[in-house]
Amino acid sequence: MTDYGRRTASGIALAVLAVAAMACGGGRSGGEPGTGEANDGGTPTQSIPSSVLAGGAAGGAQLPAQEIPITEIGFNVGSPDAPIKVLEFSDFGCGYCRRFHAQTYPTLVEDYIETGRVEWKYVTFVSGMFSNGQAAALAAECAGEQERFAPMRDLLYDRQSAWKSESNPVQVLEALAVEAGADAEEYRACVAEERPMPRIRSGFILGARAGVRGTPTFLINGMPLVGDQPVSLWADIITVVEAEAAAARGAARPDSSSPDARP
Repeated sequence: MTDYGRRTASGIALAVLAVAAMACGGGRSGGEPGTGEANDGGTPTQSIPSSVLAGGAAGGAQLPAQEIPITEIGFNVGSPDAPIKVLEFSDFGCGYCRRFHAQTYPTLVEDYIETGRVEWKYVTFVSGMFSNGQAAALAAECAGEQERFAPMRDLLYDRQSAWKSESNPVQVLEALAVEAGADAEEYRACVAEERPMPRIRSGFILGARAGVRGTPTFLINGMPLVGDQPVSLWADIITVVEAEAAAARGAARPDSSSPDARP
């Protein structure tokens, strides 16, 4: 990283630390945006949700091997040739994830993803903090098997309070999947067979190894950003990362005046 990049990134990091509380988890307890209620499950730790892992591994156990490679986890949007890669870890039960997708993400789509500057990967992350969080993740992944992940993701966040409050959310989640455009029979088969569970487990393991302690968490070309941050901060970070990526490409390109660069 250049001196300019280091100085700018350091300033951004300090800004992020000042507002990192705008995330679900990370060793904090307390209310979520717009809900007026405490986080389900109290103060989280980086233990493994036993319901997520095969064999019911106890919380705090050593992470098992990842079952599925990162290329087969999550849902991508944007150009594969984009110089900036964003990896998002979000929990459908998290109020700050909901707010990010309602208020910030649409602008990032318009300004950076649709313009070819950013490729975005959403990884379903089940923290174990929220009621019906794993059921929601399973529902989203099953809708995703029918290419309906994006509308299902939006509905899950928009109707978050409805499915979180259900003692048995099966019917509510199926109704959302159908509203998102999924075939009901195929969706029910996917849920009954729990086909996405290897992907969900692998997404959790990937996030845990990347140091995810709260949601939403993002890796921007490897640079971590935690919480529901404003568009202005995203713009500053993307400007720095783009400059660094361009500098790296320039450094890798041989000088046309050197003998090695001539055919």
